[in-house]
Amino acid sequence: MEIIIYGSQYGTTEQYAQELSKRNDIKAEGYDNIQDINQYDTIIYLGALYAGSVLGMKKTLSKIDDCSGKKIIIATVGLADPNDKENRDTIRKRIKGQLSDDVFNNVTIYFLRGGIDYSLLNLKHKTMMAFIYRRAKKLKEDERNAEVDAIVETYGKKVSFIDFDSLNPIINEIK
Repeated sequence: MEIIIYGSQYGTTEQYAQELSKRNDIKAEGYDNIQDINQYDTIIYLGALYAGSVLGMKKTLSKIDDCSGKKIIIATVGLADPNDKENRDTIRKRIKGQLSDDVFNNVTIYFLRGGIDYSLLNLKHKTMMAFIYRRAKKLKEDERNAEVDAIVETYGKKVSFIDFDSLNPIINEIK
């Protein structure tokens, strides 16, 4: 059995999950709705990047009893350019810190670019982003990374970098 599980705060990751579901005819569920993850042979987890972690991933994938024989795919959805090697390496390191070695050593990781709509952010997230933006603006150009650049470039705006074609490598991996 196969399942697409997603952790989405403001909807971008859910859009990717629903599109992937449609293209593969695999059920997509929010991570809070998963009762028994161990019944699935193929687990595709799409998670939004928030404050250095992948939303819901640790809580969900820590419930896997045995990885042998399972195909586990993780796709992160973030604001920064996923083609930036430093960005991918940082995300990969954060994922490793959230998962057991057994699970981490059995995953394939993909990186998707999401978006942000500041008008939808709750007060806590608006405050956090304002703080990060003020700190980022003080950095010199050579001190910035892809994540910082994305925050500075998109601050206060509504932007979407959703590209459903970026799901194609995941679709190929599922098959």
